[in-house]
Amino acid sequence: MTASRAAAMPSPQCAVLRSRFPATANDVSIQLARLHRAFDATGLRLSLQHDVTIVLGEVLNNIVEHAMTDIGAAWVMLEVTREDGRLHVETTDRGRPLPPALLASVDLPEAKLPIDDLPEGGFGWFIIHTLTEDMVYERQGGINRLSFSFLEQADEG
Repeated sequence: MTASRAAAMPSPQCAVLRSRFPATANDVSIQLARLHRAFDATGLRLSLQHDVTIVLGEVLNNIVEHAMTDIGAAWVMLEVTREDGRLHVETTDRGRPLPPALLASVDLPEAKLPIDDLPEGGFGWFIIHTLTEDMVYERQGGINRLSFSFLEQADEG
């Protein structure tokens, strides 16, 4: 195969992490630690690793705290893959539906208060929207599927 033909072919998808785990705060922490260890073998830039960890921490904790409350034996599926210069993330769960307003572009909450008086919540979805690309949510047959990606290369400029 010639070099030009190889360059035209899409790069194969590479799994970084695939996991099914109980929807608990402790298990979210375990999965984030597993992801951190998986990153060691990827060569991804450190700032991207941090962005993915921040976003996944927010997304997975939201699933546990809001979608899975009072649902027995709840599980979350997590898949992180690399393909064509992107890191793709998909979460799947059988919890409550994601409120549609959270999928729209979210503005930064008002922050006119002194830092010690700022509310604890309200910043998560702003952070998620700011750091990710092409977020898609769908619910079908009682299953929530949230996917998004990160560009592997930092913006030059």
